[in-house]
Amino acid sequence: MGRLDLDTVVKIETESYEFPWLRRTFDDCLTASYECWIGELLGREEPDEIMGYGILHVSANEAYLLNICVKKQSQGCGFGRDIVDYLIDRAKAKRAKTMFLEVRPLNAVARELYDSVGFRQIGIRKGYYPALEGREDGLVLALSLDGE
Repeated sequence: MGRLDLDTVVKIETESYEFPWLRRTFDDCLTASYECWIGELLGREEPDEIMGYGILHVSANEAYLLNICVKKQSQGCGFGRDIVDYLIDRAKAKRAKTMFLEVRPLNAVARELYDSVGFRQIGIRKGYYPALEGREDGLVLALSLDGE
C-alpha cells in the first residue's frame, strides 16, 4: 500500500465499517513503516482493482493485525483469508512468535475466519470500540506463530 492507494482504501473502509478509520490513521501507519498491504484482483483487461487491504505491526517478537478489510462486493470469495494468510507469513518472516488482534464480538464473519486459521480468545478489552450506544467490548485473539 502506498499513499496513492489511500483514496481507494479509505473508500473501501468507509463503505465497510460503521466507524471507519480516518485517512490520517492510514497515513500514520504508512509513515510509521507498518506492514501495509493491498490485495488486488490481477489479470483482467481493466486496471488492477484493490479488493482489500491489511495492516500489520511487528515489534520485537509480537505482531499485531491492526486492520483488515475486503471490499463489500468481494466478501465471501476468499480474499480475507488470503490477506490474513499473507500477513501471518509476513509476521513469521519478521520472526514474530505471536500475532494478536481485536475483533468485535458481533462480527461473526471475522471471528469465524480468525478461528479457522487458529486464533484463540485470550481476553476482552472493555469499551474498546465505538458503538451507536456508547462503547463495545473487543475480544482479544492470539495466534502462536512458532508452533507452540
